[in-house]
Amino acid sequence: MITTGIILVVITLLFLNLYTRHGQNVVVPRLEGLQIEEANIILKAKGLHAEIVDSVYHRDAVPGAIFDQTPKSGNKVKEGRSIYVTIYSKSPVQIAVPGLVDYSTRQAVALLNSLGFTQISIEEVASEYSGLVMAVEYHGRSLLPDEKIPAGSPLNLKVSSSELADSLGVNDEIIIAPGSLNNDAENQSSGEGGFDDSFF
Repeated sequence: MITTGIILVVITLLFLNLYTRHGQNVVVPRLEGLQIEEANIILKAKGLHAEIVDSVYHRDAVPGAIFDQTPKSGNKVKEGRSIYVTIYSKSPVQIAVPGLVDYSTRQAVALLNSLGFTQISIEEVASEYSGLVMAVEYHGRSLLPDEKIPAGSPLNLKVSSSELADSLGVNDEIIIAPGSLNNDAENQSSGEGGFDDSFF
């Protein structure tokens, strides 16, 4: 029984050694800045392969280039291991802009900022009320509720302003020029319907 136990222990250790590939670690190469095709050529030579798990958009970045990797370069892993990478996407993520008509300016700006829109200009429009959003414009046109546009795009908020309406209002008072009453009286007396002194 002792012999059998020793044999079982030896077989188990040999099996674990083969299963874990003890001593067959591979150093992960640096992949940042490479295209996914280039990275896979390098990884394949080491018995590894890349797997894209996420993408981010950056205006000045090279589309398709690797932005981050896990495990990091220099770490040791087993052969056959996947190296998870994040790449730069070719186009920005599309974000749905909610309907903001009749929202207060502060609420609308805060909500847009939370969605990643930080380039926001405000245009005041004459109205009966003040501080309410009348339209959200993208490239000169009003957006429909939940319409998708590229993340981070500049937006223009048309906001109501009663002060602007007052400044553009028309004065309802009637201004009568001096002497106009006398002229009207003379015209009436000389025109049709006036009294004829010869009658008397």
